Amino acid sequence: MKELFYFSKSDLMIQVQYSNQANTIRYASHRNVSDDERQLIEKYIHTNILAGKEIEQDSVAMDYLGIDYKLIGSLNQFHAVRPLKDKENKTASGNPFEHLMNKDIDKSVQNLIDTSMESYYFEKIGTTIIELRKVVEADAKAPEIKRIQADLRDLIEAYNQYATRKVDAKDLLPN
Repeated sequence: MKELFYFSKSDLMIQVQYSNQANTIRYASHRNVSDDERQLIEKYIHTNILAGKEIEQDSVAMDYLGIDYKLIGSLNQFHAVRPLKDKENKTASGNPFEHLMNKDIDKSVQNLIDTSMESYYFEKIGTTIIELRKVVEADAKAPEIKRIQADLRDLIEAYNQYATRKVDAKDLLPN
């Protein structure tokens, strides 16, 4: 058996492991625990975990392993999950972390879309600038140049919607 427990009163996350072969219970916490907290934890383990099992409670050795820094991540995930307001929002799998996982996936997908669109518009801007240079060097008429400049401004506006570093058309186009 290996389970996580959270004590809200002291904002404490512990991981409890029971070994049948060694007849021991080991537990670790995300931070140092005081002597009072250790007594509370061990009392909780005896009354709530061992009580339901066919284990002779007096013969079980209880070991505190100290701090397990991996539990900090579990505690942060636990804090990030908002309590459900009604039963309709409850996930079908019963996993309270499913919303958090979906949120991370959604954020990753959005980041991928933003990066892809930024790259796409960056390349289109580069191509349009090259086209504009060729048109200017070929002594094209003003309406043609203005059309390409308008296209370039539209591309820059689209690029700025996805980019973290915004670009101004004045920075790219000479007077």
